[in-house]
Amino acid sequence: MQNKTKFTFLTKTITVIIMTLVIVFVFPVFMGLFSNTITGPISNFRSVVWASSNSNPQLTDAEKQKLEEERQKAADEAKDKQKKLDKLNKQKKKKEAVKEKYVNEAGTIKSSLNNILGNISVLEKKVSRTQAELDKINDDIKKQEEKIDNHKKNLATIVRRINKENLELQLIMLNNKRSMDEYIRNEDLLQELQKNILTQMDVLKEKKRELNEQKKEASEAREVLTDQKKTLNKEKVKKSWQYNGAQKKVSEQDAEIKEIEKEMAALQSTISSLLGKSYNTNDIKVAAKFASKATGVRRAFILGMLTVETNLGRYTGGCNYKSSRMNSYRKTLFKQITKETGHNYKKMKVSCPPSGYKGTGGAMGVAQFMSDTWMGYKNKITAVTGHKHPDPWNLSDGVMAMALKLANDGARSKKGECRAAMRYLGGSHQWYCDKVLRYAKQYEK
Repeated sequence: MQNKTKFTFLTKTITVIIMTLVIVFVFPVFMGLFSNTITGPISNFRSVVWASSNSNPQLTDAEKQKLEEERQKAADEAKDKQKKLDKLNKQKKKKEAVKEKYVNEAGTIKSSLNNILGNISVLEKKVSRTQAELDKINDDIKKQEEKIDNHKKNLATIVRRINKENLELQLIMLNNKRSMDEYIRNEDLLQELQKNILTQMDVLKEKKRELNEQKKEASEAREVLTDQKKTLNKEKVKKSWQYNGAQKKVSEQDAEIKEIEKEMAALQSTISSLLGKSYNTNDIKVAAKFASKATGVRRAFILGMLTVETNLGRYTGGCNYKSSRMNSYRKTLFKQITKETGHNYKKMKVSCPPSGYKGTGGAMGVAQFMSDTWMGYKNKITAVTGHKHPDPWNLSDGVMAMALKLANDGARSKKGECRAAMRYLGGSHQWYCDKVLRYAKQYEK
């Protein structure tokens, strides 16, 4: 009986010890896994930006201080780089204004040059027509001169005939009356013919004189047109030189602008390496418009959220997966996401752990989704964007993910926006809602 009692007591003791071990060690692990499993689109906890989790490792005060110092150093360096970037952007705008001035100047010169070329073309046609008229006049003068020569020859023949008739006159006087009458008739005909020829020669000479006058006028007109063409050609050379000079200045400005853009790109790359990937504001607005149309969430509200979360994609994170302190579950999903999207998980920037409260970093891209939350919305993003493997660092995918989550949390109506914003942060933070709506109101203007 005593042995049985001792055995029962020992059994109970062992059972208590086992239960205690389960409670102390196994149950927390199970609950940690369970909390990781449920942390997704429907989680009320912070699953975006600096999400908090009890299963995450805690930072010591020394680690927190070191992390804060590193983050502050990166932020200060990024701020300096941003100032230089802003300065370069101003320089670029000035260069673009100067370029625009030269482009307009080149356009004006080109227009003037085209007018000159048009006038030269008109003058060339006039000179050509005048030359054709002059050639015709010369041909007419040549023909008149040939006619005059022919009449001179005929007249010479007539004169010789008359002289011959005069020599024969004495013989005719000795002959009969009939021969005398015939001689007189021939003499009259010859004189009439001579008269007609002389008259025609006078007409031809007058015609030649008129043609010579026309020739003189045509020659003078051709000279005037030729002089005008020479003047216009000189102006053409001058304008061409001015145009080439203006074009050269435009090219110089283009080269300087490209150099500035190259330097800006390098600075932007440095800033991105310090604070995470950044995005073009105009592209973000386009992505927000597309997401709004697809989900029914106001574009202005989406932009307000993006402004609060990442300053419109300007600051998306300055830590890697290790320094983010994300838990092993999220780390596994993070590696899966980067593998699917073709990124090197060691190099991708994510948000850093918060210094003001307990939690971890690890939020990705413009929308600052945690890896587990991203996986929860993955299929929904694909359904809208058509991307087989949605990418948190892809602008359209990231903004669409944000809009889908906001829509899921009630932001399709204005009344539900505040609640959706607070759920996005995780908790009941009215200040966060107020900040988002304040920015959204600005984007409505």
